[in-house]
Amino acid sequence: MPKDILVSIMSDDIFARNWMSLLVVRDWRTRLVAEMNCQADPFTLISQNKQRCDFLIVDLDTLRSNPSLLSTLNNQDHTKKPIKIFGISSRLESRFLTRIKPELLAGYLIKDEIGNSLGWAITFAAEDKIVFTPSTSNLAFELALDLSKEKIILKKRVQVGITDRQKEIARLAIIYSVGRRDLADELKISDQWSYSMVSELYDKLGIEDLFSGEEASLLLLQDDPKITRKLDKIIDDLGTDGKKARDIETLAFHLLTMPLIEE
Repeated sequence: MPKDILVSIMSDDIFARNWMSLLVVRDWRTRLVAEMNCQADPFTLISQNKQRCDFLIVDLDTLRSNPSLLSTLNNQDHTKKPIKIFGISSRLESRFLTRIKPELLAGYLIKDEIGNSLGWAITFAAEDKIVFTPSTSNLAFELALDLSKEKIILKKRVQVGITDRQKEIARLAIIYSVGRRDLADELKISDQWSYSMVSELYDKLGIEDLFSGEEASLLLLQDDPKITRKLDKIIDDLGTDGKKARDIETLAFHLLTMPLIEE
């Protein structure tokens, strides 16, 4: 699958920027164009890359100390094609929804609510939907926001059937792509055991079943057709022949970051 959804990130928090960048880079469907702080002129920097950009993810946690940020985001008169804006923050910022131009709004996410499902949120927005998390959806309703597009509400999924130890392995080895030897050092275990623990996690996720077209475990069965279609597309594009280690880890990443869709 070509990485044809191009994303740039604005954040003054280096840890938040690295976290968002990692999720964009690790997702099979998205590509990172640029990273910058919230004092930058994003559209000038993006144009200097001589690449298109589909979405700009903006960390709004510095909005209170940077009130001109929203005006900067709205000022896209010189861009060839408007870049859609994703707001993301730790707390609700109603000014983002009231002041951003409606035609630029791709979505608004609360960090704790979206978790590691950022790539999924971007891919839904690429289908011309406006993406919210539960709190921001409620805020949009309270503000009587006039939405011309279909909205979708995503939140992080609590994986059932995985132990706390396996969740930590999943976070390090699959979401953050820590090498097996480094994983062994981090967990204070042998290299061989680290490989075994990751393989056990793949079994729990039902990776082999998904690649072979068999029914997956209850952990992975999805009732929502929107999620199912996207998983099927990811599996089709990865292919079922080689099942290289990189492809297996890629599928596992998408499964572990898969969100819930809230009605």
